Amino acid sequence: MTLLDPRNGPEHDLPVPETPPRAYVIASVPRSGSTLLARLLWGTGRVGAPKEYLNPMQLRDWTVRSGRGLGPVVHRQLTGPLVGAWVGRAWSPRRLGAHLERVRRHRSSGGWFGLKIHHHHLQRVGGRAALEGWLGPVRWVRIRRQDRLGQAISWARALRSGQWAAWQPAGRPVRYRRSLVHARLAAIAEAEAGWDAVLAADPVLELTYEALVADPTAATRSVVRWLGVADADAVAVPPPPTRAQADAVTAEWRRRWASGA
Repeated sequence: MTLLDPRNGPEHDLPVPETPPRAYVIASVPRSGSTLLARLLWGTGRVGAPKEYLNPMQLRDWTVRSGRGLGPVVHRQLTGPLVGAWVGRAWSPRRLGAHLERVRRHRSSGGWFGLKIHHHHLQRVGGRAALEGWLGPVRWVRIRRQDRLGQAISWARALRSGQWAAWQPAGRPVRYRRSLVHARLAAIAEAEAGWDAVLAADPVLELTYEALVADPTAATRSVVRWLGVADADAVAVPPPPTRAQADAVTAEWRRRWASGA
């Protein structure tokens, strides 16, 4: 079994819940701190193992893991750009729902199943109605980044290099182009406006990347509290398991953007 993300392996599974868990969703846009938040929540052991289970890499890995039929054989061959281009594109609502149910059996705890989803992935799978059709009523957590330029630079570099997390191998070098940053700024604005519309009438816990980085424990406990865990203020929060990817290249891109280059 060859998984692109080792944390999709069965050794990371949680006990199968005795009763169907409730669901919460982290509404996000790439490079907003959502992965860090999800990892910290998983680390508490109290509210499931939230992850981007509807993104193509996750669909690919969980299909490979299932070992049933020709799907795992075909998906095992898909890596790199092929994953995003092909996996999940033609999946029916029934197949996506079965995937989420399989994941939910193995990644829930404390009566909760957590899902992280970017707005463009929500659109790809059929929108909020489809999501709630699979998960039932959802408790919403929204995280966004105040520093949109930093977010856009990070997203542009990840797209071009293929390196989305610090634990992944270093990707190919990416040359600065103003158009790359401009395109990501536009995509962020579009996605955030999309989330505004989706969540306009809902109670939502709002978090920022900046607050999460400044005090990971407080931010994580605020989510646990939002989910109604009785001793939320005493929940143990592990040290951040990821490190920021901003570096000297990020600083140079900022300088060039500010100069109008």
